[in-house]
Amino acid sequence: YKDAANNANEKDVTINTIFCGNYNPGVSTHWKDGAKLTNGDYMAINHNQKTVHIASPYDDKILILNRQLNKTYIGYGARGRDKVAEQAIQDSNASSYGYANAVKRSVSKSSHFYKNSSWDLVDAIEDREVEIKDLKEEALPKELKGKSETEIKAYVITKKKERAIIQKQIQDLNVKRTKYISEQAKSKNNNSLESAMTKAIKEQAK
Repeated sequence: YKDAANNANEKDVTINTIFCGNYNPGVSTHWKDGAKLTNGDYMAINHNQKTVHIASPYDDKILILNRQLNKTYIGYGARGRDKVAEQAIQDSNASSYGYANAVKRSVSKSSHFYKNSSWDLVDAIEDREVEIKDLKEEALPKELKGKSETEIKAYVITKKKERAIIQKQIQDLNVKRTKYISEQAKSKNNNSLESAMTKAIKEQAK
């Protein structure tokens, strides 16, 4: 770890270490030393203490918008239909892990980093992965079979516009959600990994 830390330090990379357990065992097992070598922070969080999800008044609206967001995806090609179904399954899986996971996944899907050009026609055309004129009939989803190139293009544009509107609504709600949670968390002992990382980064930024 010393070699890795020294290499990082030479490249102006700061390493923050977080030990899952009590503070002192993390020190004796060199987690603090690993951070110190790059002027980073060492933190410990109690991995046995359950982190409580702070529900916000915006969670339900975000989840409803997420379901609407799913309807803007146009599966194409051999994997299209399966991937559309899998997207819904992953939403369900996130919900099974807890309400917070479902909300965070919805927010993540509203960002420009969430791209599916390998199976979604909207992303594929935007990223120039495919051209409508090159698509074969069997690659098209049921709702676009037998349609002309002009009709397909119009359908894709409509879905793209719908998606942009929904994503913006989710992002706007998430700003309010984040502010609400931040205010509520001030009165609670936040033991989360996210909280520990955010605190360290803010201090280093100062």
